[in-house]
Amino acid sequence: MELKVRTLEAGRAVRGRIRQITSVLHWPLPLSERRLLLLFGDVVAVCGAVLIALRLWAWAGGHPFGVAFIRPRWFWFPSLLGAWGLLAWLTDLYDVPTANRRSEVPQRVALALLELTAGYLALYFFLPRNALPRLFYLFFAVVAMISVTMWRWAYATLFTLPPLRRRILIVGAGWAGRVLAQALVNQEQADYHVVGFVDDDPAKQGTKVAGLPVLGGSAEMLRLVRRYRVDDVVLAITHELRGELFQALLDCQAVGVHMIHMPDLYEQLTRQVPVEHVDEGWVLGALNGFPSPGHLERAARRLLDLFCGSLGLIGLGCLLPFICLAIYLDDGGPVFYTQVRAGLGGRPFRVIKFRTMRTDAEPDGRPRWAREGDDRATRVGRILRKTRLDELPQVINILRGEMSVVGPRPERPEFIAELEKQIPFYRARLVVKPGLTGWAQIHYGYGNSVKDALIKLQYDLYYIRHRSLWLDLYVIFKTVGVVLRGSGI
Repeated sequence: MELKVRTLEAGRAVRGRIRQITSVLHWPLPLSERRLLLLFGDVVAVCGAVLIALRLWAWAGGHPFGVAFIRPRWFWFPSLLGAWGLLAWLTDLYDVPTANRRSEVPQRVALALLELTAGYLALYFFLPRNALPRLFYLFFAVVAMISVTMWRWAYATLFTLPPLRRRILIVGAGWAGRVLAQALVNQEQADYHVVGFVDDDPAKQGTKVAGLPVLGGSAEMLRLVRRYRVDDVVLAITHELRGELFQALLDCQAVGVHMIHMPDLYEQLTRQVPVEHVDEGWVLGALNGFPSPGHLERAARRLLDLFCGSLGLIGLGCLLPFICLAIYLDDGGPVFYTQVRAGLGGRPFRVIKFRTMRTDAEPDGRPRWAREGDDRATRVGRILRKTRLDELPQVINILRGEMSVVGPRPERPEFIAELEKQIPFYRARLVVKPGLTGWAQIHYGYGNSVKDALIKLQYDLYYIRHRSLWLDLYVIFKTVGVVLRGSGI
């Protein structure tokens, strides 16, 4: 019994010492620097794996290992490093919140290496015999799996410790502040620690909002920033900054505290734009430059559309006889289905799809939301919707220029008119061409309500704000995974 008591006391002493040390240490890094750190660590781990693989390859072949052996094979360093970097980005290994989750590290590293191996094997069978070494790549894959996993696991262990989190003080304990606090909790953010709220409402001070304390008013902000060693102050208020609050924010900036607007941090955390917490000025500024990108960007995007549309047309030609036969044998109705949708700027066009519902799906002519597990869908239609093959004929819309490969999904004008009345800035999604797939489709499941439309709009506006060819390639890559898993809507 005495030994047990001593053990408990020793444990408490150790924990107390750890808390004392972590209360003194404070070395937060912004997300941009964390991404650079992840990239630097990957460079070291992958290049080290190449070097070790070359050493093992030389040993297996009975060759002396040294500069003379490495020099003619130098190209493996940039080649494998570049391929790894691209695939690691596509598998979210440079997304900081994802990189913090230790349980996902081995699976994501293995997935990236599996994709790299698939590409290597494809080249191996297409290139001349013995053009690519098999034994060297086998050594590299094994060593890289170990080295990158160890590095990523060490990062996820170290950089989720309290001293390395950025400490946040939220100004405003109203609706926007609560939404942000809940997003931080729900996302299980290991990069941020919210110390509490600042609010000038006396009724809120001394209480808890979303489980966090309201520490005081704007007059006490500088004192709170110093006491809690705050790194970022988040503005979650809708009224103008004036008087004592404005001066308090200036004082906090003077001591090196970073100011963030609530929509910007929320966007960073969730990859969505919080449309209910922004005004017209913010939206116009966020979407500045659309729908008029540069000539070079427009040309590159159109080339991507034509390339993907042509590949899709080949796939459509190969699958068309089988799908046509399946649809005809299922219920004897027409194979294709066209429907008016709103395109760029709201201009109507007819979208082309394989028919997945009964011919009497809308007997009274009134538009209805499609539902998950919709009983109006045919047996073949359910399979086509699961694999998203019902959307394949839309490659014709892409080649015509009515749609793009990536963009917000085209919606029916009747639904747009209805949703515009209930959702702020809903029409903003029409500043770009609709897409065969999109940011909302790879992040959010099936939607059949106004609430779902709101969430999808938040994803769509994030895509529009950050739209680039790299982001389009990311969405295309993720969509292929959705199709292969059969997790479509």
